[in-house]
Amino acid sequence: MFANIPLPAADEIIDLMARSSKDERPFKVDLTVGVYKDTNDNVVLMKAVKKVDQQLANAGRNKGYVGSKGDLEYVQLLQELAFAGQEINGYVSGIQTAGGSGGLRAILDLIKLANPEAKIWVSNPTYANHIPTIMAAGLAYEEYPFIDDKTMTLDESGLFNTLEKLGENDVVLLHGSCHNPSGLRLTLQHWEQIAQLSKSTKFFPLIDTAYQGFADGLNEDAAGLITVANTVERLALCVSCSKNFGLYSDRVGAAYILSPTQEEANKAQAQLAIMSKPTYWVPPSNGAEIVKTILKTPELKKMWSDELAQINVSIKGIRAKLCAAFRNYSGNNYFDYILSQEGMFAMLPATEEQMESLRDEYAVYGLNNGRINLASIPEQQIDYFVKSVLAVTRASK
Repeated sequence: MFANIPLPAADEIIDLMARSSKDERPFKVDLTVGVYKDTNDNVVLMKAVKKVDQQLANAGRNKGYVGSKGDLEYVQLLQELAFAGQEINGYVSGIQTAGGSGGLRAILDLIKLANPEAKIWVSNPTYANHIPTIMAAGLAYEEYPFIDDKTMTLDESGLFNTLEKLGENDVVLLHGSCHNPSGLRLTLQHWEQIAQLSKSTKFFPLIDTAYQGFADGLNEDAAGLITVANTVERLALCVSCSKNFGLYSDRVGAAYILSPTQEEANKAQAQLAIMSKPTYWVPPSNGAEIVKTILKTPELKKMWSDELAQINVSIKGIRAKLCAAFRNYSGNNYFDYILSQEGMFAMLPATEEQMESLRDEYAVYGLNNGRINLASIPEQQIDYFVKSVLAVTRASK
């Protein structure tokens, strides 16, 4: 039966993880996977998450199924977090999903049902799983300009010149904050412009929020989403708790639809739940139970948000140290763009061949498109990392 099926394309991140794990050079710097690590190179288990996880285990909670919509108390609490507790014009309905990617797939399936001719527009570049998920849902996609490869800053004219030409069959996939992979920042003015363009041209906004709390703060990072939600009649939102709760493997997420009527919101919620069942039947419950408990318990929520804020400070500190080292070793301020960005990621001005040279010659691991996870750089290796990048990128000039 399976003898003639094609071999799928390799997963770049998984392959690089395996390659890095076999690299025993003591000066290795692995910046491939998007996880936050401590100074001992361990993935951080947040204090509130650890405490609640132990409490749930000690309580002997059963492992029964949740409904196809998931834990609706969790869904409501995460919605309030995503919208920073603000009232939104219209009606929001949602379901619990298996991570943010599960939420994205549920929304794309709903879009396919509602409008099979819809085209999904993604930023160039975008998160590695966006395009495969769009294709798996049977939808067409196009790319809109986002990064200026020469300056490594936002291509404003390319972005907005593209968006203003779209129409009602177009869906624009936007990153709620902390763009992956570039780290580029959309200002509130940019979000206001996007919201107005969506209202006037009728394109449908789909916002992927995976890094709330990693830019300016939990409430501040919701500003773009809130601006769009209070301007348009309809939008979709997928949320991930992988990064800001450190619940990567527990697959904790949600999908939401903003509608102008309660009836439409209810139908959207019901369809999201039904269309997710063939994929994973019901969502996993343990991670969602942890998030729910934290969000509804004031002292735990404060413990979590304080630690998240400290992680944010730490990442900003790494950005500052990186920029200082680049200035020191390069003699110019070209790499200062890293300081103006946000979140865990940045992109190096390097070709695929140069990224391979970094891996092969210097044991520095990043993705082929130049993406690096700043949150994984050990402070004691910043100088080595910077000198390695400069050696490779200068050699080609």
